Amino acid sequence: MNFQLSDKSSLSYVRGIVMILLGVALLFFPGFTLLSITRFVAAFLLVKGALSGLVLLLSKNRPRRSSFVFELIFDLGIGLLILYNPSGTISFFVILLAIWALLGGLLMAFSFTSLRRAGITNWGLFLSSVIALSFGLVLIFEPLRSGLTLATVIGAFALVYGVVSLLSNLSQKHLQ
Repeated sequence: MNFQLSDKSSLSYVRGIVMILLGVALLFFPGFTLLSITRFVAAFLLVKGALSGLVLLLSKNRPRRSSFVFELIFDLGIGLLILYNPSGTISFFVILLAIWALLGGLLMAFSFTSLRRAGITNWGLFLSSVIALSFGLVLIFEPLRSGLTLATVIGAFALVYGVVSLLSNLSQKHLQ
C-alpha cells in the first residue's frame, strides 16, 4: 500500500486507526482517558494563551490589541482552571449535558400535552420526553459516574466506527 499524506484513503486509514485506539482507551480505561483528554485540552489552551501573549508583545503598535488581551486572559484562565480541577471540568460538562436533556425532555412533554389537547396523540414524543428526562436526572445526580459511563459508550461507538472505517477502506482498495 502506498501511504501518502495527500491521499484521501490514507487519511481514512489514519482516522480509522485513531478511532480504534480512542475506542479501546475509552472502553478499558475510561477514567484515565477522560482525565488525559481533559489535561490535553488544558495544555492546548495554555499554549494557545502563551502564543496569544507572544503575539500581543510582538504587535505593540498594532490596532485590535484588546482581542489578543481577551484571548490571552480567557485561554490562560480556562486552561489553568481545567488543569487545576480536571474531574470538576468533566462533571461540569456532564451537568451541561444533563441540563440540555432535561430542557429537551420538558419541551417534548409540553409539546405532547399541547398536541394532545388539539386531539393529536403522539406516543413516540411522550416516550422520547420520558427517556430524555430520565437521562437528564441520572446525569445530574451522578455526574462523574455518568461521565465514565458516557465515555464507555462513546468508546464502543468509536471502536465500531474505526473498525467499519478500516474495513470500508480495505474493501474499496480491493474493488479498484
